[in-house]
Parts: sequence; C-alpha cells; structure tokens
Amino acid sequence: MRAEAFQGPLRLTGRWVELVPLARGHAEALWPAARQPEVMRYLRTGVPRSPRDLESVIESLLAAERAGTDRPFTTVFRPSGRPIGMTRFLRIDRSNDWVEIGGTWLDPAYWRTPVNTEAKLLMLRYAFEDAGVHRVQLQTDGRNERSQAAIARLGAVREGVLREDVVLPDGIRRSSVYFSVLAPEWPVVRQRLETMLARPWSAPTDLGAPSR
Repeated sequence: MRAEAFQGPLRLTGRWVELVPLARGHAEALWPAARQPEVMRYLRTGVPRSPRDLESVIESLLAAERAGTDRPFTTVFRPSGRPIGMTRFLRIDRSNDWVEIGGTWLDPAYWRTPVNTEAKLLMLRYAFEDAGVHRVQLQTDGRNERSQAAIARLGAVREGVLREDVVLPDGIRRSSVYFSVLAPEWPVVRQRLETMLARPWSAPTDLGAPSR
C-alpha cells in the first residue's frame, strides 16, 4: 500500500455518483432515507430513530476517520446533487496491504440502478490503482440476501461465513458473509463493472425529489 493512500481529502467522481467526504452537515439531507427501517436494518450501527441518532453515527465515523482506520463518504447523485446514502473504506490495514469496503446504504429509490455499481467501481479503482492495496474485502449480514447477491454480481469471490461474530444493537447475533477481490483479479472485475455500467440507463425525473 502506498504511503499516501487514504490520506487527505478524497473525492471520487463518476458519471452518476460522486463520493464526497462525509460531513456533519449532511445529516439533514440524509435523514429522510436513513429513517426508513429497510435501508439500515442490517448495518452494525442499527437504524437511527431520530436525526440526533444519525448525527451520532456520523460523529463516530468521523472519529474513526481521525484515527486513520476509516475513510467515510456521502454518496451524492450527480444529476440532482442530492445526498442519497453513505459508504466507506474501513479497517485500513497498511501493514498487510488490505482494506474493507462497507457501511454502504442507499435511499431505496436508487436500488436496482447503476448507482451502487458505479460507487463500487470508483472505490475499487482507487484502492487497487491509486492506493496500491493487494486485497479488498466486503462483508454483509448473513440474512441480507439482497446484499450478498449484489456483492457477488460485482465479481467478488465469496470466502465464507463467520458464525455469530457480531452482536447488533438490537441484541441479535449476526453471522457475517465475507467476499474479497485480490489485485490480480482486479482487471477482470473492472472490465465486468465497466460493461455493466455501459448499459443504457436514463435517470427518471422523480429521482431528483427527496424521499418522504
């Protein structure tokens, strides 16, 4: 991993999305989507019950960024300029040349669109081509079949399951399903993602409206 990797302001821009540094001021715009139970149901942070809860989640992520372990982003839909979700690099392991991509959630209006695919392409490209990592891992709740299918569709290799390795805020013991992409696999994965993104898609006009 290069010494300058994940350092300083980091902004990743594609055709449909821009990943901008997470900031406290994004909480208000993100709240309408974050308040929907199906959006953050499987995340380790739990479902925020108020704007203050979401602000606390953001504060904890910014603290991890200051500690050098995480690099959190707000996902912005470029055609409207709206914040529509969050994602991040986490567990940045410089000694072993790997990083995790996770903590991803999106406004449901953007599910089954190119948004998540392009965000993952931007993050994987940065990790392998700019940061020089050897391994990128992704994980998800064993109950979240939609997320597992989405990660597999990216071209990541399913590695296995850690059984009941995490206690969630609601007391449930979560089992985590792990996937990874290694540096030698990246060219094929990149081509796969670029092919997926080359398919025609026109953003519906109602995607510019805030969630209710």
